[in-house]
Amino acid sequence: MLRRFRGLAIVCALAILFACGIIKESSPAGLFSLSRGAVVSAEAAGRSSPGRAAADSDAVPPIGPYKLGPGPYAVAEVEDLLLHDDARDADLHVHIFYPQAGGSYPVIVFAQDAAASGPCCDALPRYWASYGYVTLQPSRRGSPEESHSSGGMQGRFLEASRHTPENPDMWDSRPEDISFLLDSLQEIPLLVPQFNEKMDSDRVGMSGHSLGAFTTEVIAGARVDLPGRPEGEGSSGASFADRRVRAALALSPLGPGRLGLTERSWDTVSLPYMGVTGSLETVGTTASPTWRKAPFELSQPGDKYQVVVRGADELSLVAERPARLGHAAKPQPVLDDVEWATLAFWDAYLKGDSAAKRYLASDALAKYTNGAVSVDRR
Repeated sequence: MLRRFRGLAIVCALAILFACGIIKESSPAGLFSLSRGAVVSAEAAGRSSPGRAAADSDAVPPIGPYKLGPGPYAVAEVEDLLLHDDARDADLHVHIFYPQAGGSYPVIVFAQDAAASGPCCDALPRYWASYGYVTLQPSRRGSPEESHSSGGMQGRFLEASRHTPENPDMWDSRPEDISFLLDSLQEIPLLVPQFNEKMDSDRVGMSGHSLGAFTTEVIAGARVDLPGRPEGEGSSGASFADRRVRAALALSPLGPGRLGLTERSWDTVSLPYMGVTGSLETVGTTASPTWRKAPFELSQPGDKYQVVVRGADELSLVAERPARLGHAAKPQPVLDDVEWATLAFWDAYLKGDSAAKRYLASDALAKYTNGAVSVDRR
């Protein structure tokens, strides 16, 4: 009986090992088969500890989305921090999201569109903060561009898009706001004590949506032809570049022909850059997905990415809303795709995460979305 029992145990063990081998061979994700909304890696499943670093440079990139759901850090916020620029006699209001944990974190400045206000565009900055970033959203209350913002979100966006080109003074005031904010990073902990040593001013990223994307482009080094302000013979325009910014991410970026941008504006832009646009972005007479690729195509090659989301319009890139009815490429919100791609970019270039950079170089996101998201690289 003992010999029979041992023989049966050996047969069972061999059967289990053989079955595991078949499963591993048949599954592209190893021990997990991939489906939308599922936890796809041990790394994604193990993010419950608030003290754990959000990026692991030795980790293998997940197959599918970069990181699912909110990150490991609880997020706190400062709703309205007021900074005053004495040189310009201007007030700047700053909305801040930050990890509610000890440590020092990279800083992301997020410039909203002229029509955006309040919680419409908080989803991305809050998401980034949950993965170990301090996000700063500057705005000027009562600014000229905001005076046109009335009606629903879509109406405010269209109205602001019509009025923006009429106000060239705004073209340089917005990048000046960003540089003033970066000048104030050492002052913020004096106003908000919990920020003492929380912001790593050596790792700063710049991002923005629509008009905020224009701000991002010029802070990254794109030159602007300002009306009535010649910059000298042979110049390609005024520069508002801020060298403290290490990486730039533009949502709904602007191409040449608007706000003083020309075909030569991006000639010297060399820092890491990601542009994100939707296939349905057609606001105004010049806007199109091809036109919005200009910063990616005309800047210096190297560490450049262009993400295009099929079925996405201007607002679905930053707000928790579906794409235009009848054009959705997939059931999940467009914002999910934007979160995964942009977080991988920040982790790669603000945290030096090699796994994130490998993810950006892969076709994992395109495969996961069945081609609804494409990523070009230069």
